[in-house]
Amino acid sequence: MDSVINIAYIVASILFIYGLKMLGRPETARQGNLVSAVGMLVAVVATLLVGGLSFTWIIVGLVIGTAVGVYAARTVQMTEMPEMVALFNGSGGIASLLVGWAEYHQRFAEPLGTIDTFTAAAIFLAVLIGGVAFTGSLVAFGKLAGRIPGQPIKFANQNLYNAGLFTFILVLGVLFCLNPGTGLAYFLLVLAILASLSLRSKVKSKK
Repeated sequence: MDSVINIAYIVASILFIYGLKMLGRPETARQGNLVSAVGMLVAVVATLLVGGLSFTWIIVGLVIGTAVGVYAARTVQMTEMPEMVALFNGSGGIASLLVGWAEYHQRFAEPLGTIDTFTAAAIFLAVLIGGVAFTGSLVAFGKLAGRIPGQPIKFANQNLYNAGLFTFILVLGVLFCLNPGTGLAYFLLVLAILASLSLRSKVKSKK
């Protein structure tokens, strides 16, 4: 069951990123919204399947989420919906990151050896993809709202930087999965979280 839940989190994170990419074009924005919504549904169902949950806090979250949704529905203009959806998509990404981190933290507190390699890999991917979806959504929001330039953000040696960062994350993932029950592995996961938050998705502006 744990493996199925971890795979569901990865699938949800991938749907968030794919939905975010589709939001960058007016002709695919509606489908992108639907894809992101499916990703959130998968994440919610997977979370509800986890044992030992406090449904009191789940109800509190539902009430808060409903209040935010009602407020957004009444105050956000239709022309601002792409920006709002980008923020909601980012919320799903950071939720995936935090859930993966919390799952690892809970397992880390248990006796060593309770985290198998497959579960460690699933947690690492959920954290990584969730971080990319979160920061990518923030960039999408900024571009769609006209708060940051719509053209691609470039800097000197960008390709070299991206290749180095990708290699760094790959090495972190391998080392983390080899022995996930150690203090060093926890430190590597934190580094991976910071690295994932530094990655951005390219989204075109509507301006």
